[in-house]
Amino acid sequence: MLLSLPAMIFAQDDARKLLDKAVAAIKADAGVRMDFKFAMYDPSGEELYDDSGVLKIAGEKYALLSDQMKLWCDGTTQWSYIAANNEIYVSEPNADDARVFSPVHIMELYKEGYKSSVDKKLSTAKSDAVVLVANGRGLEIEKVTILLNKQSAQPEKLDVVYENGTSASIKVNSYKGKCNFSTKEFRCREKDFRGVEFVDMR
Repeated sequence: MLLSLPAMIFAQDDARKLLDKAVAAIKADAGVRMDFKFAMYDPSGEELYDDSGVLKIAGEKYALLSDQMKLWCDGTTQWSYIAANNEIYVSEPNADDARVFSPVHIMELYKEGYKSSVDKKLSTAKSDAVVLVANGRGLEIEKVTILLNKQSAQPEKLDVVYENGTSASIKVNSYKGKCNFSTKEFRCREKDFRGVEFVDMR
C-alpha cells in the first residue's frame, strides 16, 4: 500500500492539472457557447428522457436553453422555467444550482471532497478521460467521467452518476469561445412568457 501511494498521488496530480487547464481555457474564453445533447437514465440504465440545447457561460452568469427546460442566471437572480408546469421559479443562485448546470463547477469538484484520476482505458489518442469519485456518502454526485480534448482542453462529454443511482450523459456537440453576450441573454423577461406564472422564492 505504501509503495502504491506515490503513484496514486501522481495520478491525482495529473488529473487535476488536466481539469485546471480545462477550467482555465473556459475562463480565458470569457463568453462560451456549447451546443449539447443530454440524456438521463434510471438506476437500471433505461433512458428516462433526452434533450438537446445550448449552454452559455460568462463568468458567474449562465443560461441553459432546451426544449424541456430553460434556466437563466445573471449572477444575482436565477429563473427556472419548467415547460410541463408552465411556471417560472425566481430564486437566488447558489453553488448547488451552478454545479448541476456548469461544467466549470463539475470539473472543480476535486476541491470539494472528490478523488481524481486519469482513466487510461477510457482515454483515446485525441481525448483524456478524467474520473472524479466522491470520498464519502451524502454528496449528490457520486461519480463523474469527463472527456477532455487533448489539444484544446475543451470538454467533449460528461457522464454523471448520482447518489440515488440515476445518471446523466452530456455530449458537447460544438464549442465556441470569445462570445460577446449581452446581459439580457442571462435574464428572463416576463413579457416574453405571457400566461406563465412567475413564482418568487426569494
